Amino acid sequence: MLDPILNSKGIHSATFRDLEDQTYWGQAQVLGSAEADLTAEMVMLQGGSSQVPFQAAPGRSAGTLTLTVRQYDKQILRFLAPFLDTSLVELPSGETGGSVTSIINAKGTSLVESVTGIASIAVGTAENLAFGNYKLVATGAATVDIYIDNNLSGKVIYQDSNLKINDAPITIPDSGATVEFQGIEFTGGSGSVAFTTGDIATFSVNPISNYLLDNYFLKTGACAREFELTIYGECINNKYRRVHFPRCVASANTTPVFLEQEFAAMEATIQILKPQSVDYVARSTFVGR
Repeated sequence: MLDPILNSKGIHSATFRDLEDQTYWGQAQVLGSAEADLTAEMVMLQGGSSQVPFQAAPGRSAGTLTLTVRQYDKQILRFLAPFLDTSLVELPSGETGGSVTSIINAKGTSLVESVTGIASIAVGTAENLAFGNYKLVATGAATVDIYIDNNLSGKVIYQDSNLKINDAPITIPDSGATVEFQGIEFTGGSGSVAFTTGDIATFSVNPISNYLLDNYFLKTGACAREFELTIYGECINNKYRRVHFPRCVASANTTPVFLEQEFAAMEATIQILKPQSVDYVARSTFVGR
């Protein structure tokens, strides 16, 4: 019988397993490629007048693997870049009522003030919330203009090229009363409002959502995590192809890439390391002829 023909087609998935804590597994299934480079540069023994080497032997290998990821499980973020348990903040069910952050003074101190300024902001009519970062600018003793850094939601209309979204100044009421604009409720201070014209305050808004994840990239204290990596090819006629790398580490850019009219891919360069528990660097498995 002839020896079986060995080949591989396609790519099905890449599975990551934390070497320190097996609680954490992650998987990417929408992949472009997984290409390992274990080629060693040849080291030549040369000298004299010979135009060819007297001897050659493999030198060191770069030992890298390039993984093109187009969609992924959030769990693999802990493997592809230096990570801390607080690097991911997730709300699996999102925010059914949206949210606003605390408003803070960015220029001057008159806008956010419990007696003579804006005491607080809160969600008003949640359906009107528009996702983004906001700027409030005092235009008078009790009036403000509002600006937002995007119009993705379709719920805001820019009034000028400065990204202002209110067509008339918004008056902040006295004595703890409230006024609402764009789903945001502004509560005036307990006394008489008295802004300094030109002062600025900022805040952010999340709209109603069914999922929310913040990934804090390269957060202070984050460190790289070593992992096992297993790549699976497509299953064809009950033939399985697998490559296993027992020890790896990575430092990829896990922030999204944005391309015109395309689903962008994340290119992750993974360093293959010499394992301590086994006597090989990679193992290929072929199941089925």
